[in-house]
Parts: sequence; C-alpha cells; structure tokens
Amino acid sequence: MARYHFDLIDTKTIADEGGTELPDDHQAMEVAEELARRLLQEHPEFNGRHYSILVTNQDGEEVGRVPLDVLH
Repeated sequence: MARYHFDLIDTKTIADEGGTELPDDHQAMEVAEELARRLLQEHPEFNGRHYSILVTNQDGEEVGRVPLDVLH
C-alpha cells in the first residue's frame, strides 16, 4: 500500500497533511472523484471557481487532478 494525499487547490493549496493508504493510483483517483463530488454537495459555492483535487503519491509526484467544475 502507498500513501496518497488529496489537496484542494485553486490559486492556493489546502494540503491533506495525513494522507490515505490505498493500493494503487487507480484507487486514489476514484477516491479523489468521490471527494470532489462530496465537496460540491457540501459547498456548492465551489462550482465554477476552478477548484481541483490534486492527487500526489508518497513521493510527492502528481498522480492526477479532478477539477470540481466538470462534476455536475
């Protein structure tokens, strides 16, 4: 298992300090999509403001991004 971090980014970053252990990059991206959906449900004001979930692995390498603007 590897540790992944899910940061909320726009012009600033709200860092995920603890991270989550997951089996692989694919699972990490699925978690990021679910997190993005929940954030939009709880904070509809984030829609249209160019927020993304940045997924990085335990080495700090980018795995992917999930833009909140494309989830409806």
